[in-house]
Amino acid sequence: MPQQSSIHMTEEEQQRLLEWWEATEQGTVVVKRLVSYITELRLHPESSHADGMILFYRAASEISYGYAGMRGCIRRAFTPEYSKFLRNNIVRCHSFARKFSVDTKILLERVAKEITGANAMQIVDRIRETLRENDAMLTVIEKKADSFFGKETFQTLQTSLMQSITMLSSQ
Repeated sequence: MPQQSSIHMTEEEQQRLLEWWEATEQGTVVVKRLVSYITELRLHPESSHADGMILFYRAASEISYGYAGMRGCIRRAFTPEYSKFLRNNIVRCHSFARKFSVDTKILLERVAKEITGANAMQIVDRIRETLRENDAMLTVIEKKADSFFGKETFQTLQTSLMQSITMLSSQ
């Protein structure tokens, strides 16, 4: 692969990138709590048998991977490694976190239908609340990304990403 040229950032852009980083750090705390609750639910005798439990856990893990990817890319953006490729990768990781957050909520409701124990349902309620917190954090993170890239540029990058990973229908 040819060497990509670095993108130079102004001090103001670096400050916005730092603010984005800090938002992802705050979101990581929420995701850790989410994964902890889901692990507790997986191991709970009143819920461990539920169909879809592994898919549910996997979707939540993907949220965590999205956050980790964003954080890794943002950290690398502070170096001469910052390039168009890295910029696109940050957007891709953000989309993973958002997409799998939706999937996790859908799978939680599927799993919850098979749980009858009150103790396990309390865990489900904590997971629901944590997923709402995660959605709020993803909104904050998206605003920081908008501030860094510019809203139009960020939306263009997201659209370009979606087009690159979506199969075109044959006409």
